Amino acid sequence: MALQSPALTLSIDALFGNVKPSLDLIRALGPTDFAAEAPGMDIKPGATIKTMLSTVGAAAPFNEESNNYLTGGNTEWATLTAMHYLQGFDLKGVNIDEGVNASRVKQLFSMRCGTGIAMAAVAAIKKALDGCTASTSVTLPATATIKDYDSLAHAKDWYDPQQCCLVLNGAEYANLKAIMHAEHISATPEAMAQELGFKKVIAASGMTARAAIVPYGSLGFIARVPELVADYDEEGVETDPDSGLAIGIVVASEQRINRKVVNGDLWFGCAAVSASNDDKVKGIIKVGTAS
Repeated sequence: MALQSPALTLSIDALFGNVKPSLDLIRALGPTDFAAEAPGMDIKPGATIKTMLSTVGAAAPFNEESNNYLTGGNTEWATLTAMHYLQGFDLKGVNIDEGVNASRVKQLFSMRCGTGIAMAAVAAIKKALDGCTASTSVTLPATATIKDYDSLAHAKDWYDPQQCCLVLNGAEYANLKAIMHAEHISATPEAMAQELGFKKVIAASGMTARAAIVPYGSLGFIARVPELVADYDEEGVETDPDSGLAIGIVVASEQRINRKVVNGDLWFGCAAVSASNDDKVKGIIKVGTAS
């Protein structure tokens, strides 16, 4: 049965509003595949899903003379395991709109589900960056200066810093802000990106790595709504018109204890290409610490 509850149908815009901050981050870091369905593919727990990731050197600028896009590297299928994410909460009362306050349902569901999905997406990004190989040639000293941070934009000649994000963990981001203030330079993310020469400077609190240079296309994201097979009171798939992200929403009854459970149902995964120290593979550079 499709979604009918007024409280839930009114929650959709607010739900995606709480997801959007992480979507802005995702769009800055890499390509996305947020189609609601995966044609010819059954998404089940532990399923391996493939998403297209290109090595940084794979695409060259458009060649007007040959009227073609030349390729200078390999474009391969990267694999990832999309994690099943289920976010829900209990509602007391037989009727979801009359048994509880409808505006409270809207607030609780959109906040808990939307914020939970956003947190899961950011956690997947940090895990992917931490899993990259630490660089032995692109490093920062234990106590970095503004000159050290400035050097990152031109540490390698194969990437364009204006097409890269510099992602810093909480401590490194705080250190950079303090240095910018000491130099009487604005410490807004936009000002820091302009000073260092990157597209964006992003804080990732909780990331183990000190810093990561992320060329666009070296990190990719996929999201899918699994097939809804149970007999739910209500079910539906809602899609954000801006990003194309689709989220399944289901309502189940537990009549024995007079309770309804509302869940947002989503598969989400993140795949990364790690740059090799010998530059044979172009991708994410996890900045090391100088010895």
